[in-house]
Amino acid sequence: MNTRSTTADRTHADKRLAALLKQAPIEFARAVYGINDYASGRTDTMAAREVARAHRQGMPLTEERAEQRARAYLPTVGQEHCPRCWVVYGHKTPLRFREAEGERPEVAACNVCGAEYATSSD
Repeated sequence: MNTRSTTADRTHADKRLAALLKQAPIEFARAVYGINDYASGRTDTMAAREVARAHRQGMPLTEERAEQRARAYLPTVGQEHCPRCWVVYGHKTPLRFREAEGERPEVAACNVCGAEYATSSD
């Protein structure tokens, strides 16, 4: 077993998780904006559309519930899931990772909501 590559892989996975963990509070703020927009009648914003979609799916979104989910967001190595789907809908949707290419950093993408998250700084 090659210890060096195992350590590098673990370091890379830890960086991925750290980048995703930073996204949960951002998704919480986005949910709050959506809740406020929806309540104010500004239903044409993307955040308000997410709130409306959650309501249509039978998952009414409240600020308190979104905050609980944002605090509870904890992806694990090999089971990384979308912060937006988790905070807004309570679903653990797996993320797809695209490796870095040229100047584009590594990206985690969600097939369900379309969110993309940069997971590396390169």
